Order: sequence, then structure tokens, then C-alpha cells
Amino acid sequence: MRDICSVILAAGSSRRLGFNKLTLKIDSEAVILRSVFPFIKADLGNIIVVAGPHMSSISRELDGLAVTVVHNEEHHTGMSSSIKAALPWIREATAVFFHLGDKPFIKEGLLAQMLKEYRATGKNIIVPVCKGQKGHPVLMSVAPFIEEMKGLEGDKGLREVIEKHKEDVLFIETDDGVLTDIDTADDIRSLTQRGYSIEESKG
Repeated sequence: MRDICSVILAAGSSRRLGFNKLTLKIDSEAVILRSVFPFIKADLGNIIVVAGPHMSSISRELDGLAVTVVHNEEHHTGMSSSIKAALPWIREATAVFFHLGDKPFIKEGLLAQMLKEYRATGKNIIVPVCKGQKGHPVLMSVAPFIEEMKGLEGDKGLREVIEKHKEDVLFIETDDGVLTDIDTADDIRSLTQRGYSIEESKG
């Protein structure tokens, strides 16, 4: 399935937490590793991790894995800049998964389900939802949307592209792993209440 690639957006500054959330350990595994690993296990194709101010620590967590870490020098301008930083690496692909580095609870089976629906339905955008909320990853054909991706600005990411092409979107109902992210201290407390062991990285 070399026609499929994956982009993990991991260039945030973690301002709200005050430390790099992507190297936070959940049951002894870094958040970024848990977010990337389902894509590695699925063996879908090239995996691009777009990093920003924490590139060195993210690269250490992913050392030895079959991923390419790309630096987004414009990370301060918002998520759209990370999507654009990935474009040179995905332009030859048929379709691309876009995932967020702080969503560490998606499952490999979801990727397979999304890809199956993508191939079966002819829809160009596949979006997982849970209880009416859109989540990640998003699977998109590359060619129909790459010019629009080049024009993205600010922190909206792919939302405006998806909204513009509603007729070409298929929603797949799944579990809350597509929604669960780590942005605040409350998010971390919620994980400990669910029984996870949480440890801030010393790196």
C-alpha cells in the first residue's frame, strides 16, 4: 500500500501545559510514540512527523523507527503551516492520513476500516466521529486537494477544506480514541482517573 502515506502533526508548543506534552509518558510510552505506532503497525507507507520547537526531543522518542521527522520553521503561525511543510513528502501519494501527535489512543483497526471505506465508496475524505464529534485521523485523497492545502493559513488546519467539500466526506462512527487528546492539566488528571500511569519526561 505504498500509495498511502501518513502525516503526524506534532509542531505545537504545548503552551497550556508549560512542558512538552508529546514526550509525556503514558504507561511508560511517550505520547508521540503512542500516536505514531498504529501507523507503523499498519504498514501503510511513508510516515512523516512534522515537528516544531520540540523537534530534538520528539526525534529522540522516535529514534530507530521507520518515520521521517520534518522541521516546520513556521510552526508559530499555526497548524496550517505544518500541513504545508508536509506537502513535498506526500505529493506523489494517492491518499494521506493526517493525525495529531497529541491523540495517543487511536487503534490500528480504525486505520484499516477507514482505508477499506475509502477504497469501497469512492469518497475522497474519510472522517471518524464519536458521539457527533469529528475526530482524527482524517484520510484524504491528495490530488483533488493539494492546491487548497498549499493555500491554508492560520490554525484552522484542514477544517475549511473538509467543510468546503461536504459532499465528498464519509463519516465513520468509532470510539472516543479519535477525540481524546492532551492539552491541559485536566486532560492528564482524566487519564490518571482512568487508570493510566503518567510521568513527565525528564528529557
